[in-house]
Amino acid sequence: MNCLSQLANGIFATEEQLESLKKKKNAKILVISDSHGDATVVGDIFKKFGPNCDAAVFAGDGIYDLISLMEKAVKYNEPKEWLPPVIAFARGNNDPSSASSSFCRKIIVPKRVILETGVRRILITHGNEEGVYYSTEPLEMAAEEENANAVIYGHTHFPAEHMHVIYSMNPGSCSCPRYGSKPGCAVLEVLGRNITSIFYYVDPAGKQEFVPYFPEHYGY
Repeated sequence: MNCLSQLANGIFATEEQLESLKKKKNAKILVISDSHGDATVVGDIFKKFGPNCDAAVFAGDGIYDLISLMEKAVKYNEPKEWLPPVIAFARGNNDPSSASSSFCRKIIVPKRVILETGVRRILITHGNEEGVYYSTEPLEMAAEEENANAVIYGHTHFPAEHMHVIYSMNPGSCSCPRYGSKPGCAVLEVLGRNITSIFYYVDPAGKQEFVPYFPEHYGY
């Protein structure tokens, strides 16, 4: 359960929760991005996956949708249970640099943030400033600058997973998919030195059922 208090690095967690995540050899991280005003789908995703994850990452463009869920968690017990103990997010090109809420006077929305678990040091960034429409090389260079060995990003609204020296993944958009993809999210799994992601799309005929798939089934 999240403390709903922001640390200086921009992550919502306690120092103890961050340290606990850092020590985990195996961890599950819920990853979503680009909700663009669809707070309902953000809530549905957290309800489905949040209780079984060690952390959650929002890769930008829809920060108010995440804050809306946090607001509900302040008032009601059930949404509070959906929030993992660690929540990190990055500022999208449509997000403000700061926001306010009933539980936090000023929420800082950082351009980049680092999340650590096991042997993985993960850079979280929206990707617009790294030109992710054209290549992941600038992302990898940014990760090297931060001594990170993995990257989570968004912006393209298209799911992707790159098994390079520096692992990178994009969950796609949870509400506004592009290039033939479907709305959804992903759960990134760190298993010792291994890292991979399970992608899910929302089945419109399945009453918000989430179906696993491989992102390489889609292409430009």
